[in-house]
Amino acid sequence: MRRQAPIPAPEGAFDADAVWTLFEGRTERMRHVLRITRSTLPGYVDGLATAVETQDWIAAARQAHSVAGSASNFGAHALVATARKIEDEAGEGHVSVADVREARMQFEALCTAMSAWLDLVSGSPGPPPAA
Repeated sequence: MRRQAPIPAPEGAFDADAVWTLFEGRTERMRHVLRITRSTLPGYVDGLATAVETQDWIAAARQAHSVAGSASNFGAHALVATARKIEDEAGEGHVSVADVREARMQFEALCTAMSAWLDLVSGSPGPPPAA
């Protein structure tokens, strides 16, 4: 199996080679995990935002940890770094609302880039993303 992705990720939104290797080039499996991520990660980000609003730092750290774990499946280094920063800040008893907004934007950028990349590497568009 080829260790490098046939096409780099758009704008470096994720580590295409790591994704390609992790999923052994199986684009349908990648699409499946992306669909799951698109359906679950917004809940983590919403939970994170709520925890920050209510200053529930334990919940904020837990939600940020979940975001980082999900994002790491795609080598989304920027999102993982933001989520880890939030997790660390929550452990110190404060989280920037701007960091939560940044995590949400990075997640949306990841999904957009990943969908476009999957269409390119598989040669055909996939099913519409779940809302």
